Amino acid sequence: MGTNELLLDDSTRLAARARAAGVDVILDVTADVPHVFQSFAGVLDEADEALDRAAFFLGQRIGAGGRVRTSAE
Repeated sequence: MGTNELLLDDSTRLAARARAAGVDVILDVTADVPHVFQSFAGVLDEADEALDRAAFFLGQRIGAGGRVRTSAE
């Protein structure tokens, strides 16, 4: 998500509500990038870095057999 994102406020509220419900959430906000900047992977360094962070987050939370661990585990 970029700081210029039209849906930034909605994303912030969704992350807060998910966190309050016990969901393990990281809202990754990148400065000065356009909407869906991640689609520019291979072109924008910020896109590559954001996708790497997302992959790391998911990799840490997906257990054996594809089961997603919750923050309570």
